[in-house]
Amino acid sequence: MAANSSTIKDPDYNDYADWVELYNPGDTLVNLKNHFITDNLNNPQKYRFLTDVFVPAGGYVIIWTDDRNTGPHTNFKLSASGESIGLFSPAGSLIDTLTFGEQSDDISRGRFPDAANNWFYFSPASPGSPNLEIHIYNRLSQPTLSLQPGFYNSPVSVLISHPDSSVTLRFTTDGSTPTENSPVFSAPINVDSTTVIRSAAFKSGFLQSSSVTASYFINESTLLPVFSLVTDPVNFFSDTSGIYVAGTNGIIGNCSTVPRNWNQDWERPVDIQFFEKDRNLAFSVSSGVQIFGGCSRLYAQKSLAFYFRGVYGYGKLNYKLFPWQPLNEYNNFVLRSSAQDWWRTMFRDGMVQTLIGMNTNLARQNYRPSVLFLNGHYWGIHNIREKINEHFLHEHYGVNEDSVDLVEISKGITANNGDLIAYNNMIDFFTNNDLSLPANFDYAKSIIDIDDFIDYNCVQIYSANGDWPGANVKLWRERKPGSKWRWILYDLDFTFGGNAQGLYNTNTLAQATATNGPEWPNPPWSTLILRKLLENSSFRNEFIQRFAAHVNTTFRFTTVNNLIDSLAQQIADEIPRHKARWPQSISMGSVWTTNVKVMRDFAYQRADAIRGFFNSKFSIPGVCSLFIGRNNPLYGKIFTNSVEIKFNDSTNIYFKNIPLRLKAEPNPGYRFVRWEGVFSNAVPELTITPSGNGTIRAIFEPAPTDIHDEIHPAVFRLSQNYPNPFNPGTTIDYQLPGAGFVSLKLFDIIGNEVAVLVNGHQNAGPHSLYFDAGNLAAGVYLCRLQAGGFVSTRKMILLK
Repeated sequence: MAANSSTIKDPDYNDYADWVELYNPGDTLVNLKNHFITDNLNNPQKYRFLTDVFVPAGGYVIIWTDDRNTGPHTNFKLSASGESIGLFSPAGSLIDTLTFGEQSDDISRGRFPDAANNWFYFSPASPGSPNLEIHIYNRLSQPTLSLQPGFYNSPVSVLISHPDSSVTLRFTTDGSTPTENSPVFSAPINVDSTTVIRSAAFKSGFLQSSSVTASYFINESTLLPVFSLVTDPVNFFSDTSGIYVAGTNGIIGNCSTVPRNWNQDWERPVDIQFFEKDRNLAFSVSSGVQIFGGCSRLYAQKSLAFYFRGVYGYGKLNYKLFPWQPLNEYNNFVLRSSAQDWWRTMFRDGMVQTLIGMNTNLARQNYRPSVLFLNGHYWGIHNIREKINEHFLHEHYGVNEDSVDLVEISKGITANNGDLIAYNNMIDFFTNNDLSLPANFDYAKSIIDIDDFIDYNCVQIYSANGDWPGANVKLWRERKPGSKWRWILYDLDFTFGGNAQGLYNTNTLAQATATNGPEWPNPPWSTLILRKLLENSSFRNEFIQRFAAHVNTTFRFTTVNNLIDSLAQQIADEIPRHKARWPQSISMGSVWTTNVKVMRDFAYQRADAIRGFFNSKFSIPGVCSLFIGRNNPLYGKIFTNSVEIKFNDSTNIYFKNIPLRLKAEPNPGYRFVRWEGVFSNAVPELTITPSGNGTIRAIFEPAPTDIHDEIHPAVFRLSQNYPNPFNPGTTIDYQLPGAGFVSLKLFDIIGNEVAVLVNGHQNAGPHSLYFDAGNLAAGVYLCRLQAGGFVSTRKMILLK
């Protein structure tokens, strides 16, 4: 059963998981230990039973296909849309196999009689007991629509057909599921405006077919990717059961002092069709949907979270929601209405998280704007975002979803996954120990990823997050010896001037280190870890100069300004229609462009203000300017306090009398020679203590290279383009260890393909090309190389 909605609960995890029942027709007990079961016949050893799993003589055992990877619980799930299952012996011989088609809720597929070769559908199912003839069940197949879902420039006509001429075809155009009371299809359906059609087949003695759903867009001009969400209107708007309304069956919470339906954790079934910017249908799937977010549920336009489960036919979404990312499998995703930034720009959080991803390894959510239509009605801009949960951590870091502590701090502390034991132990340690002592600091480094923690705080403090650190904090660790806590960025709507608490001259450093802050936004417990770590001089020095390095590079005004312009340009044409649909949105500020300018002004003014706060907090005598460069950007890179200097021959500002770490890193095929300028040294990594202005230059040179290695490199590699930033041209180098098909493409920051640089067969060896971006707008672009199974992406910054 691949759609176990209510038939039987797994006794181990109390969950309605998908299952496979095995029957033993013999007269002796069978032990499945070391046998294999799979949902991919090309991978017969996908799941191995490592422990005893007994099938009694003449009896049954249930195998739970729930992705839990233990005992009778496999490492895969079944798809209700249909797939194949195989059981193999320890020696790898096929014992039995089944290929099944689309399944409906609580209807099983099985043999009758047991162990025979005849397969039927059964309702009710009979897990753990014989299949009965009286339970054999039939369901009609779906109808077919004559016209593909999509975008059309003029009215269209749609026909509905079915291979069984004796069925009755019924349809709806309001998103509701067809019933026996719905209109009968008898003539072409004329569609002269954006419409959704759902149709099902009916016949006496048979279960009605599942609905076929199609979205037809007539004369729609949006330039963004489009989601069409189709669901029975009562699922969203019923007073008693609708998730999108205040309703009459709600609960108190999420900043509402009276009961509201939208606060319920209700999940409703939906059909989703997604069209890329080129208007091609990317996927059409079914899922569950819930209202997403906290206080933003109060706003007219709400965020939506989608859940893929076997009961809907799809255990996961198999699609690259973010084309520049290698990920193509999602358990969940979110269409976010920008939460607190709904009132201002509609992309502030996406901008900041995109910016951070350009120069740090911090966990963050990808961002891509889109437009949503609900049952054919325009529903405005929604940002495609990843949902932060154990699945997010598994996809990005490869950790076991059942072995992760994920802690959320949101005006309280909760474990979204795992428990709070390790977190509470960490807090007890910081509360009761002096971190200035080397032994205590060493222990802190063993339980916290210090570099991650520093980068995380640099981002929050520079960005002036007015809703932090007593809220909007998530951290995680893998539950195994030696694992360390790491932090996740999310909900940055109050940054970059997005709130009175998040202005360019807001002292967020003081907010993050206060010992007596209010309950919101910075109670003392929320600032504890940073305060205690700052007791240690080595941490303090690293934190101070790492912050300076990020201001020089990550938050450099030209970089931020170009990114803001690039992302604003993506949605500018959509803003008027969005505003017309949701008049309250973008209402804080005179016009949208003025609200966007607030972010630009913040980026221009923040550096000087925050440096002043650092000088005051840590009694620093001021800053100095270091002009830092390389003799050739192709030859190598320079890092200060682990932050790469992206701008060659640039002025960088650091704090005086604070140790500064320098690192020269040669690119493959080159070697570091020496430092020149205010000092001369041949050591690639060293620490200096700047006290005044000066020049630092790293000298690299080509390294002796074996001719064979140069012609036949051992690995794939996509090098950083140079120069970067660039205007208008730049060089892109890459190498191939073998001949094959190569794709080298350029995307804008939201995933739209803007240039195809290579798309064909190439020989092994080094390759180089010059790209002229004279016809592109200034902004951040993504260069992606695909060859064989290799995928690599580099960020490129075009200045104009």
